[in-house]
Amino acid sequence: MRSILLPVDGSNQALRAVRHAIGNVQEGLAADIHIINVQPPMITLVEFPFQDYALIEKAQQQQAEKVLKFATKLLDAAELSYTKHFEIGPVSKTIVDYAKANKCDHIIMGTRGMGALGNLVLGSTANQVVHLAEIPVTLVK
Repeated sequence: MRSILLPVDGSNQALRAVRHAIGNVQEGLAADIHIINVQPPMITLVEFPFQDYALIEKAQQQQAEKVLKFATKLLDAAELSYTKHFEIGPVSKTIVDYAKANKCDHIIMGTRGMGALGNLVLGSTANQVVHLAEIPVTLVK
C-alpha cells in the first residue's frame, strides 16, 4: 500500500491535486492518504509584552481547519479514509519533514502557476518541495 501526502493551501490548484489523488485511488491504487496544511510561522518585528502566542496559534489552527475542510469534503464524498494534520513552520521543509516522519512514499500537490519570474523572485513552495524531497512529487496545475 502506498502512502500519499496531500499538502493543501486552499487554492484551486491544491483541490485539483486532491482530485488527482482521488482519481488514482479510485482506479485501483491502494493508498494511505495524509492531508496536511502548513501555516507559516508568524514573524513579528518587535517583541511586545502583551503578545499572546497561544491566541496566534489558535487563529492559525482555525485557518488550517478552514483550508482542510474543502479538501476533506472531496475525500469524504469519494468515501476515502485519510489522516488530516496541520503544522506551523517553514512550509516546504515542514511538508517534506512530515512526509519523512510518516513514511509517505509520494507527495501530490498543486502549483500556484506563478510562472518563471515569480519563481525566480519569490521562490515556489512546490519547487522547494521537489528539491528537498527524497520521494516522488507529482505537481498538478
